[in-house]
Amino acid sequence: MNTSVSTTIHQRTASAQTAIIGAVASALVAISAGNTVRAETPVDSQDRPTQTAEKVADSVNLSAAQIAEGEASGQSADRADLAKPASPSDLSATASEPGSTPIAWGNALTDFLSTALAEDPSIERARAGIAAAQSGVTAAKWQFGPTPSFSREPAGPGYSANAYVNVLRVTQPLYTGGALTAGLNLAKTQLQSTEQELLAAQLQLKQRLVANWTDWAKAHGRVEDLQRLEISHRQLLDMIERRSQAGVATASDAALARSRLSAVKAELAQARLEEILQREQLQRLARRPVTDALLQALTGDLPAPPALNEVLQGIQRTPEMAVARAQVDLAQDQLRQAKAALMPTVSLRYDNQSGVRSDQRIGLVFQASLNGGFAGVAALGGARSRIQAAQAAVAATEQELFTRYQFDFTRYQAAQASAANAVTTVAASEDVLRSYRRQFDAGRRPWLDLLNMVREAHASRQMAREADIDERAGLYRLRLLIDQNSRP
Repeated sequence: MNTSVSTTIHQRTASAQTAIIGAVASALVAISAGNTVRAETPVDSQDRPTQTAEKVADSVNLSAAQIAEGEASGQSADRADLAKPASPSDLSATASEPGSTPIAWGNALTDFLSTALAEDPSIERARAGIAAAQSGVTAAKWQFGPTPSFSREPAGPGYSANAYVNVLRVTQPLYTGGALTAGLNLAKTQLQSTEQELLAAQLQLKQRLVANWTDWAKAHGRVEDLQRLEISHRQLLDMIERRSQAGVATASDAALARSRLSAVKAELAQARLEEILQREQLQRLARRPVTDALLQALTGDLPAPPALNEVLQGIQRTPEMAVARAQVDLAQDQLRQAKAALMPTVSLRYDNQSGVRSDQRIGLVFQASLNGGFAGVAALGGARSRIQAAQAAVAATEQELFTRYQFDFTRYQAAQASAANAVTTVAASEDVLRSYRRQFDAGRRPWLDLLNMVREAHASRQMAREADIDERAGLYRLRLLIDQNSRP
């Protein structure tokens, strides 16, 4: 490395002091003839530039040695940081910390989702709907029992004006044309529908929480990447300012570095605001505080991804399909009720009269009527149309779920491929960055190219991080669908 550093010093001082060129060349020949230690040995990489500078100082003025000494020490620190390869923790927003207890993949996020379901208004609304439907089933069952009634009526002609008859009546329906059975089935179907609506609301809330978590993890990752980029640009600025003070770099190079650093600071401030916003949105949706520990919710080795047919075969068991089929059953029960309204009814009635006139009677009551004229006939047509509409809704729901599930699976596959390719891209960009730095040190690469390559390496790291987050979140969403639809 003595040879390379001496050559570097020679190149950097050539434009400023032509007299130093000969001295540096003489020193270089002397050092090479003395069988100096090979440059590949990394142990003395921090000390040898100083030794070389001191040898050159014997034949040139002290300022040249100071230039070489400062440049060598600055380059070693800057190059080590700029050319630092991305570690696996940099590529993933969910990297596990050393010493952490291994847990099953996704359990941390599952626990978080479970606690969030306890207080969400949409879940409470669905549960209240279930309670109302249960009361409706109980009321429908009571329709099969006897109906008591009490009335107090004037005694009529032949009695005084203050004479009244008390009538206690109990009516037991015997035949209603299927109206009571249709009403009970209708109530049970509504109960089943509300239960499935609860499951659908829970799944929808989980998906929204996972989407918000993904946005927050990406925003947090952008902040970390920009912080790293800020450090790199700050080190570059320090280096170019030293070079400018030594007379081997122009003032415009330093101005360009300051401009890039200022732009990164502004972008970092915006990214921090975005992270705060995403965290607050997640906290509002979950109705509980969110700590940075939740960023590790999907850490660990990914389980085997499901096949497309495994995802699609659960569509028929989804809560959405159950709700759509329940609407068909509801429409059919409403049609039965409409038909029963046109049928006569038979009931057993017991009357007990007391007061000025006492009497007890029991007998069958036959009753037939057209409530509302022929409106009941027209209601049959409306009920049949509702059945057709509900059946069409089942087909539309199935098609929508098929498209959505296939899109989720395709999006996961795309994220998986992007994550795999991003690792190669990051490694390549880091290699190119190191190469650009060496070329810049040798004077064969302009300053602007090095700054642009630093930014490109940052973009590749950020792309790799976000692709990894998308892959993990996409796989978790697919697991949510499979687990939800595997319920009996």
